[in-house]
Amino acid sequence: MSDGVEAAGERSVAAGGSIGNVNTGDHLTQVERAVLLPPEALAPAWCPEGLVKIPRKAVRFVGRDRETRWLDDAFDIRAHRVVAVRGLGGVGKSTLAAHWASRRTDDHNPVWWITAETRADLDAGLAALAGAMQPALIDVLPREALREKALQWLAAHDDWLLVLDNVTEAADVEALLARVVRGRILITTRQAGGWDGIAEVMELTVPGREDSAEMFTRAVTHLGPRDTAEVWTLCGTLGHLPLAVAQAAAYCAETRTTPGEYLDQLRRYPGEVYEIPVERTTEGGQAVAWTWRLTLDRLVAADPLTGTILRVLAWWGPDRIPRPLLERLGPAFSVRRAVGRLAAHSMVTLHEDGAVSVHRLVQAVARTADESDPHRRVEDIDAARVVAEETLAAATPKGAGGVAEWGAWRELLPHVEAYAQHTDPSADTAGTAALLDAAAWFLLEQTDTYQAALWFERAVACRERVLGDDHPRTAGSREGLAECWAIAWHLEASADLQARVVADLERGLGEDRAETHVARGRLAVTWRHLGDKDGAVALLEGALAGLERVLGAAHRDTLRLRNNLAVAYQDAGRLEEAITLHERTLGARTELLGPAHPETLTSRLNLVGLYAAVGRTERAAADFDAVVADSVRELGHEHPFTAHLLHVTPPTTPRTAPPLGQGVDHGQSGPTAEITD
Repeated sequence: MSDGVEAAGERSVAAGGSIGNVNTGDHLTQVERAVLLPPEALAPAWCPEGLVKIPRKAVRFVGRDRETRWLDDAFDIRAHRVVAVRGLGGVGKSTLAAHWASRRTDDHNPVWWITAETRADLDAGLAALAGAMQPALIDVLPREALREKALQWLAAHDDWLLVLDNVTEAADVEALLARVVRGRILITTRQAGGWDGIAEVMELTVPGREDSAEMFTRAVTHLGPRDTAEVWTLCGTLGHLPLAVAQAAAYCAETRTTPGEYLDQLRRYPGEVYEIPVERTTEGGQAVAWTWRLTLDRLVAADPLTGTILRVLAWWGPDRIPRPLLERLGPAFSVRRAVGRLAAHSMVTLHEDGAVSVHRLVQAVARTADESDPHRRVEDIDAARVVAEETLAAATPKGAGGVAEWGAWRELLPHVEAYAQHTDPSADTAGTAALLDAAAWFLLEQTDTYQAALWFERAVACRERVLGDDHPRTAGSREGLAECWAIAWHLEASADLQARVVADLERGLGEDRAETHVARGRLAVTWRHLGDKDGAVALLEGALAGLERVLGAAHRDTLRLRNNLAVAYQDAGRLEEAITLHERTLGARTELLGPAHPETLTSRLNLVGLYAAVGRTERAAADFDAVVADSVRELGHEHPFTAHLLHVTPPTTPRTAPPLGQGVDHGQSGPTAEITD
């Protein structure tokens, strides 16, 4: 690299200082991915027996007999397909749903729980269902393809049960309900309206005094008899809100505090009013804030890390925060000890694998400043937000991208999304923009162009404000946004933005930098799809010459751009020049990657089609047979790629286009397929 600057990571290119993830053209094509897919990828989805995913809430269930019978009747007697349980936060909607679903595992398969707070959450849950049905597909199909497999299976089968937990708006599930008209769906939600014609609604209120008193008593006496005098008074003071009652009970059980003593402690805060954004119209927020204060007073005195961790968790998604992410918050032993203490006081739920869940109302309290509460000072909450962002950023994959990183990204994405929802875009920092930009590129690879575009737009706005309009990182986010537009076939808008990116990179980095040449190649692809074949060829020729000069003729990114130029030649009718360039690319790929690498196979298939197109049918047929033989030898007869080749008519007559691979090399499907990331 020039000026002694080196790139950090396989996906980086030197930029006079790192500019973050740069689009260098390393996505797999549909043809290339087919080479890697297991046979079940193209087969219909199937569901193993006994597939169940229900949270542990069901094991702590008390009372609610009337509500449980109502759900039985709604589904079994009144034959409703979709039922919504509506109620305020902390009232026990999810616990009731988990309890009811756990009773239906004998007559439903699968019984699958999805946190559906956003449409992205719903899509991720459906993708996870497909992955549970066919685990071999988890790391080889993007999220959209997994989601589609799940939808296809649900639409074709009966006797399954989905639980969609914490749906924000009825509109978020309408598309699912319209497409999937079989099976049963149980929804929990805080939304009061919008369910007419969609679901049968049950209004869930706080439990009766007997049930809340039983919940408290069972928690504090599970190790032996205890003084439970004034338990009804305490539960009434807490509004019988199950979440608050559970936290108070956990505190009393852990500290051997009686209900009367706990009431005395509560009376120390008689005039406090807590404004909790999630529940502005209920005393639930106040009750949780009361129990929060007493519990944190005790926990923080023994271990200050407990308060810090709880404030950080408030900025992430509520469900299954993974242990590796938690253990970035401090020494592993200290973090596990603090989390264990929080779980013992019902502030969090600790799962068998070390993952942690937090109730949304607890998170809302933790994010809401109150100067009268020493655990919710403005400066502490803001410091926790910064730690939450930095921890997510440190956990993002730093490799070359592609399927090897999908698992890590899918685990992180709900927490990145929650952080983005809870923070004010006007306060975004350069770190926020870098986090959202990286996540957006993953979403783009997963074909979620809508959410990717939103995060690219937010990253652009932040980087314009913080780094400057012409900064290379700003240009990098604009390039991602332009890619989203191109894939959505907004070609003219994409071309305009890509042209601006090229100009910005020329000014910010220089005209002869790898990033600049790659951006020119991307713009050229869009021009070709807009019909400017000659302009596309000219721009690609210049970009290729530049990459050969900067990265070398045999660099993988250079080979990708050379392939794209060959496709442009082919599109312009310059078939012999396309053949020459494809042959050169094939030779370099064979030497660099081997004859059976997906990129090499794609080049071989492109040439088969071109040879047939110019009348070299004997060469085309021989090369086609060689590709089939290599596929059979390397992949086996049952592999879907081999099966496809065996059903393709051998190229024995001239063709006007190649049988496979035309214009779909190293990119996503869509107008800018030739170079994307």
